[in-house]
Amino acid sequence: MLRRQICLFTLVGCIGLLVTALPAAADGPKGSAVIKGKVVLEGTPPKIQALSMSGDATCSASHKKPVPSQGLIVYKQEGNAVPFAFVYVKKGVSGKYDPPEKPAEIDQIGCMYEPHVFGMISGQELNVLNSDPVNHNIHSLAKKNPAFNFAQPNKGMIKKLVGAETFTKPEVMIKVKCDVHAWMSCYVGVLNHPFFDVTKSHFDTKDKAVRGTFEIAELPAGDYELEVWHETFGTVTQKVSVKDGESKEIEIKLSSKSAAAPPTRTVELASVSEAGESARACCKMKAAAKADGAESERVVTASDPVTKK
Repeated sequence: MLRRQICLFTLVGCIGLLVTALPAAADGPKGSAVIKGKVVLEGTPPKIQALSMSGDATCSASHKKPVPSQGLIVYKQEGNAVPFAFVYVKKGVSGKYDPPEKPAEIDQIGCMYEPHVFGMISGQELNVLNSDPVNHNIHSLAKKNPAFNFAQPNKGMIKKLVGAETFTKPEVMIKVKCDVHAWMSCYVGVLNHPFFDVTKSHFDTKDKAVRGTFEIAELPAGDYELEVWHETFGTVTQKVSVKDGESKEIEIKLSSKSAAAPPTRTVELASVSEAGESARACCKMKAAAKADGAESERVVTASDPVTKK
């Protein structure tokens, strides 16, 4: 009997030590409120530029249509809807949230990063893939997090960034670029909570009415400050209050005055949102190229997707 009691006490003690050693689960508060809406541009949309991939024949051959500069796309016919805007709760969230088990991901397809803008929770694993048969160099320009810089010369390579290698501190936004192909860049928003979204583009949906929209769900009731970040049109904040079970729809306006000056030595064309206008734009492009004696770039429209192989 004594021996049996000793074994029982030992087993209970071991279980207690095991529970103490395990990290405490940090499931921050969630609720039933939703903030959704649309991000639009106030003012005149910038002129759309085609990315020049002529420096790499494999990259240029991977696209049947010219690729628009993603930071300049505005859907004019959808009320100046803005894609690729990072919308997140800047103030009002309390509690600690563990990163999800599913890794965030950056893929390189057609010498473009996919996705162009995305969010992740600090500490979340980040997988970087190369789906191209060309060499890429992935270089993060993080300021609060350690930067990474590595090459992926072969198709099918995957780099798993975990622990101290991934982004462990909140930082909005981190630019990631390719040192081999100057036009390649994407942006990562790192937060300590899951309340964020990216406005939809024509890569996400064929429904034009959905472009430029966002939705942040499972919010606890409360008062929040949202911030919208866009690589060309800057940032803007807006205060929103929601109750339990409420779904509040808002419109957030960015200003075209925040747009950076376009780079030099490119042929710019008026913004268009329908492919049928491209023929008229091409005529303007040819005239401009003839005037300055430089090789012109093809026009793209806001509805032209990046064509995958």
